[in-house]
Amino acid sequence: MMSPTTPIKSPYFTLEQVADGVYAAIAKNGAGSMSNAGIIDLGEQTLVFDTMYTLQAGQALLDAAHQLFGRPVTLVGNSHFHMDHVGANQLFKDAAILSTKTTRTLMIERSKQFLEFARSNPGYPESVKQRLEQETDEQKQQELSDQLGDLLAMDASLSSIVPTPPTITFDGSLTLHGSKRTAIFIAMGSGHSACDSVLYLPDDEVMFAADLLFVKSHPSVQSGNVAEWIEILEHLCEQSFHTVVPGHGPVGEKKDIALLRQYLLDLSERAKTFVSLEQIPGASIPELYRKWTVPSLYERNLQYLFHQLSTTL
Repeated sequence: MMSPTTPIKSPYFTLEQVADGVYAAIAKNGAGSMSNAGIIDLGEQTLVFDTMYTLQAGQALLDAAHQLFGRPVTLVGNSHFHMDHVGANQLFKDAAILSTKTTRTLMIERSKQFLEFARSNPGYPESVKQRLEQETDEQKQQELSDQLGDLLAMDASLSSIVPTPPTITFDGSLTLHGSKRTAIFIAMGSGHSACDSVLYLPDDEVMFAADLLFVKSHPSVQSGNVAEWIEILEHLCEQSFHTVVPGHGPVGEKKDIALLRQYLLDLSERAKTFVSLEQIPGASIPELYRKWTVPSLYERNLQYLFHQLSTTL
């Protein structure tokens, strides 16, 4: 393995070594990366887990992998279909791209929908800019500023994006045996999305949890199943690992999985206390989660769960 002569710096992410030959690329807010990724040395091959949001961020991720290990990236894993995790797939031309069958199917469908919306709504970033100029709450200002930065970064490469779905799919799990470590892709079911997968490195006791884990950041529950997500997090807590890389937020530990599980439990109970959607706007965020990033998601999460409860009664 090559070691870079100087630290790898990027405007899109911070590179953090979580084990020998295992790196977490932690997204910088508002820069166009939007979600975390992983770079792993298997021995003979380099594996990248998720490719970030924009082509600019994906290129920086690819360059970092080359600088770290001195060879092309030949394996890419996609955790799920959301664009902030697969937006730069097309840059990894030398790689086999792996995912579950459901992820591939939804990626083909939703990537097309995303691009159609973005290209037909060129004024959307300006609307976010106007909201930012009118906002007085400091935390909400930061959230809108980060959102605007990501939107502008996406706009800069929008015309060049070519949706690139996985080339190899699996059900259940897929194990890669390298000379330096084993890497296991595990399909976890429908928690955050319809098709969440994690990457487990048993030799290092490291888990890349993607969007099944948000650390110090409000999760988005609006495309998943909260009840199943809670069960998945309980199952993850039973696994043997000491370091976990979330889809959003800093590198965490097992206690961060337990905390997110508690958040989802608290959220579910809170949603039951409302009798109408009109009561939810302005709902206070519990002290335990008040300093987490993207605070607007708390209210939207409550609205989503309330709607679910209303339709099942």
